[in-house]
Amino acid sequence: MKKIKKGTLVRLNKDVCFTEEQGGKLQYPLINYYCDERGIVDAGRPTTREEQDVWYQTDAAKGMDSAGETKLPPQSYLVKLYKNRIYQVLRARCRVRLGWGNATPGLVKLLCTHTGEEAYIKRELVEVIGND
Repeated sequence: MKKIKKGTLVRLNKDVCFTEEQGGKLQYPLINYYCDERGIVDAGRPTTREEQDVWYQTDAAKGMDSAGETKLPPQSYLVKLYKNRIYQVLRARCRVRLGWGNATPGLVKLLCTHTGEEAYIKRELVEVIGND
């Protein structure tokens, strides 16, 4: 098995991401049946300071939440990764905070060669297809 390192080309590992009906080895879907049937795995990326500043200007930021506290901006955004796309590794071993808790270890930072979007996903969900 090839090692994941910066510049490596990878794709989603169908064996650990999808059910047997979709060509993988899972009995139950990784996320849900909708994503499994469409070949999608959810990844994430932290929001930028600029995105948080824009959020504060929207109606969603106004007022108080159900606990009577001021509303806080989202800390991460969902990024969909697809079974038939190729991704380039930007960072092979990293941990990133994708919410209000502690940083999640064991991630890899990917660049989608189709959209140019960056995303973080667990290393075991991708497989190497070639080197740059």
